[in-house]
Formats: sequence, structure tokens, C-alpha cells
Amino acid sequence: MESLLTYLLIGLLQGVLEWLPISSQGNLVILMTVFLGLEASQALDLSVFIHLGTGLAALVYFRHEVVDILLRRSERDRGLFSFLLVTTIMTGVIGLPLFIFAKSASFYGDALLILTGVALLVTGVVQRGVKVSEAKSSESLDPKEGLALGFSQGLSALPGLSRSGLTTSVLLFKGFSGAEAFRISFLMSIPAVFAAAAGLIVIEGVPPLGVGVLLSVLASFISALLTIDLLLKLARRVRFWSLCIVLGLIALLPQVINLL
Repeated sequence: MESLLTYLLIGLLQGVLEWLPISSQGNLVILMTVFLGLEASQALDLSVFIHLGTGLAALVYFRHEVVDILLRRSERDRGLFSFLLVTTIMTGVIGLPLFIFAKSASFYGDALLILTGVALLVTGVVQRGVKVSEAKSSESLDPKEGLALGFSQGLSALPGLSRSGLTTSVLLFKGFSGAEAFRISFLMSIPAVFAAAAGLIVIEGVPPLGVGVLLSVLASFISALLTIDLLLKLARRVRFWSLCIVLGLIALLPQVINLL
């Protein structure tokens, strides 16, 4: 019963952290190794499947836009389809070897989490000088943009690097508004999450998914669905450079506390 409660809390936490610049995968691995006694490699495998909950939440939230993109109803939809296809392929090319490395190494993500936090702080400072009129829209996305964003998303296969933090920072540096950067980042996560789970099954087979893991997936789906809209609305209403700095400080706070 105690382990089921732990799985429930892990899922709820995953659903919130997925949208923040804090490595949800890194935190999942730590929680499952410390509180459930799992090996780090096993925890990494299970974290991929627990991410299915947040991937499904993003799919439900963006369901109308996803249908339009799949059917390629407009020029914009066709551009997004090509962009997401290239992004997902590039994510796999970069992410797969890094994931294998993370499973085989005695891996510590503190330095990578610090890197994510610093990147967000720098992004916030730079964005303070960006005018709203200069902001790009998703119509400007193309396969070339997909290569850069797929590369940054693939790096998050390393526990400690935040997918949301990396991709949002890249989009901001490329001139997208805060709300648009978050929206594109969340859209990018949908094919990446399902492709990662499918790839892991092909390579290693289906890991033992007990009631606890399924409970985590359900909990992450619910908490992610409840929080994704909140963060998108927040990005529209606040000065995004200040939000970016706050999120960067959140990413760095645990490391500062550890030094005290």
C-alpha cells in the first residue's frame, strides 16, 4: 500500500514538473531509486512509460490542433507537420545514445540541472530587450528549425536536463513569444514521448508494468492536464522575461540548498 502511494505521488509530481524547467525524468529516477529501491537503469526505463501520462495530457489539450496538423488542412498545418516530423527524428538520433549512456553510467544530473537554470536566467535577461512586435509565430517554423529544436529536446534524455527548459529557451532565443514558445514546446513533446516509449519496447521489450506504474501514468495524466493550461495562461499574462528568471531560480534552488 505504501509503495502504491509512492507511485501515486510520483505520477502527480511528474504531471507538474513536465511543464517546468526542472528535469522530471531526473526527479523520477531519484524518487524511484530512493523510495522504491529500484536500480537506476530500471527507474530510467519506467520513467519513459510514466511520461506517457503527460504526453496523453498534451494530446488531449491540443487535440483539435493535432488533428489539423495530421490532416494538413492548411499551409501552416503542413509546415508544422514537417517541423514536428524532423524534430521527432532528430530527438531520437540525439536522445537514444544519450539514454543508453545514462543507463550504463553512474550518472549525476546536478551539473546539468545547474546548466538548465543558468540558461533560463540568461534567456530571461536577453528576452527583457525583445519587443512584442518582433515575436515570431508558429507559421515561421520549418524543418531547419526542427533540427535545432530536435537536438535540444534530444539532450533531455540525460537525467537532469529539462526538456521544457531547453526547448523553450531555444524558441525564445529564436524570437518566439513566451506563450508561443511554451505552446510549441508542448506540441513537440507529444510525438517525442510516444516515440520514446515505442523505441524502448522495440529495443528492450516491454518492462514489467505493475499496478504502481499504471497508477503513476494515470496520476501524471490528471495533474498534467490540470496544470498545462495554467502555465500557458501565465505565460500570456506576465512579462515572460521575469517568468523565465523565476523558473531559472526554481531550477537552481535545490542546488543552492545542497551547498548550504
